[in-house]
Amino acid sequence: MFFTRSRIYYGWVVTLASAFIVFGVSGSQFSFGVFLKPMSEEFGWSRATLATAFGATFMLTGLLRPVAGYLADRYSPKAVALSGVALMAGTLLLLSQIENLIHLYLVFAVMSIGLTLAAGPTLTKVVSAWFYRRRGVTLGLVNGGGAIGGLVLVPSASLILVLASWREAYQFLGLLLLFLVLPLGFLLIKNRPEDMGLQPQGKPGNRESSHGTIVSYVGEYEVKDSTFGEAFRTPFFWKLTAGYFV
Repeated sequence: MFFTRSRIYYGWVVTLASAFIVFGVSGSQFSFGVFLKPMSEEFGWSRATLATAFGATFMLTGLLRPVAGYLADRYSPKAVALSGVALMAGTLLLLSQIENLIHLYLVFAVMSIGLTLAAGPTLTKVVSAWFYRRRGVTLGLVNGGGAIGGLVLVPSASLILVLASWREAYQFLGLLLLFLVLPLGFLLIKNRPEDMGLQPQGKPGNRESSHGTIVSYVGEYEVKDSTFGEAFRTPFFWKLTAGYFV
């Protein structure tokens, strides 16, 4: 393949593709606020009712993250993430067709599953498999995709809402995920560098050449990844977990 001979390490392509998934999924999630006014005006629902649906989605997403992490460990993290994108796209398209409050809550409940699978621990596992030395940088790039998604997709959805309607704005977000984010993720993301005959960049005990193939290396302190059970018994795990609830 081109990237096995190129000076560009393919892990960077995986990182950018993962960031693009977060761009689409998180950007769509951040857009929910622009739909409060038009939906409340059309259906006569209070903003508190709609805000409750949005808030419950965020809460369920947090509670389901351990499940997403388990699925990413047990199965293909790429498949888990792309399943989340497809589910998110489908629920956004369904939101454009809702007619009552029960439909709204049901769709948002399912959407919380898609949001959980398509981001967070799933993509962290993918990118971490490619990088050892630059994990902080690469994971920062992936998470930064969500901020860029908010900057781009929130105004875009607002513009479509003004020019057409809130239903068309939801369709735009759903189709963006379905026909752009999902195919690019499918084509570009690989679960492990070994799938392409490469090695993780900066892995202890190895030194990669310019194109990622293993050379040789000695004298590096070997760092062993922890299992969930081992991490669960450490104070650092609980301190890190508590930080997400602050």
